[in-house]
Amino acid sequence: MLKRKITTFLVIAVCVLMVSCQGRTSTPNLSPTEELVTAPTSDLEEPGSTSICFTPEEILPFAFTPEGTKLMVRASSGVQIFDLKTGEQKTFIHSPQSVVTAALSLDGRTLAWSLQDNTIQLIRLSDQEVLATLIEHPDPVFDLRFSPTGDRLFSASHDGLVRIWDLSGKRLASIETGGEVLGIGLSWNGSKLATIPFDGPVQLWDLTENRKIAEFMGSGGYDTSDAHFSPDGQYLAADLATGLFLWRVSDAELLWNDIKNSMAIAFSPDGQYLAYSDVDDGNVVVLASPDGTRVIRTLERMQGPVWEMFFSPDGSLLAATDGIEIHIWRVEDGTLLYIGRTICP
Repeated sequence: MLKRKITTFLVIAVCVLMVSCQGRTSTPNLSPTEELVTAPTSDLEEPGSTSICFTPEEILPFAFTPEGTKLMVRASSGVQIFDLKTGEQKTFIHSPQSVVTAALSLDGRTLAWSLQDNTIQLIRLSDQEVLATLIEHPDPVFDLRFSPTGDRLFSASHDGLVRIWDLSGKRLASIETGGEVLGIGLSWNGSKLATIPFDGPVQLWDLTENRKIAEFMGSGGYDTSDAHFSPDGQYLAADLATGLFLWRVSDAELLWNDIKNSMAIAFSPDGQYLAYSDVDDGNVVVLASPDGTRVIRTLERMQGPVWEMFFSPDGSLLAATDGIEIHIWRVEDGTLLYIGRTICP
């Protein structure tokens, strides 16, 4: 575990120092049937006039607000909320301790964060009142997910348990996975849970009975690993220690594993795109078909390995971070609209 953590953050640290890696340009190898549309980059090599810059304390975004006009960014002492239209911070929600990870409910009403002492807090955003403090994980909680209905919270920890809570803070159930859990994913209808272990296959759980129903081949993950279901429930994708994997959920068949070095993947809410990064191609961000087989558009390369990526609720924006900058693109044409940096030019 320690080796994987160290490797992940060494890669990010090296790229912070080697800013020159941003300048490499190449395109993915495409078959004759693949379509490639490259977003214009001439005005965006040194963003400023065409992209709105904002300045988070740390480069740790985790969610758009439901209307897609604000971005939530984790800081060591809380959560910042930025108005993307102006680049200004609208709100800072202060935490009692360092924040390990955070999540926002789909309706935008409830924030969850895990803290340095392994507790989880639920906060009502309208008045920043702490609704509940959850105190059952003995180890740090590295992943939090709200159910699509917003009435349940899932928490995953190295203690090998995924705990399920209601919004009053009551634990509803615990799923014993048999090993450390580094990442989780929920199906869009809330019926299935995927768990990523430190080592071994990805596991699929039926949430009506909280029982394991399938295993998907794989090699375990990192603390930055995530699992994502396509909106129609047909596919499951994950960024694991040995690359990106995409399976068919119905029979656990591996359909795509072409990218061998990546730390981020996500489906668009409308199911039109599978977004991922490719470290071996200069940290390029790619929009592909949902099955991963056809490249639709490539976006700018980032300075370091992208380890977090997510769409706005309406699917019109894609956010990504490499720990050096936050980039937010308009999905329909690949225009880079917003950049988060610790210092704007």
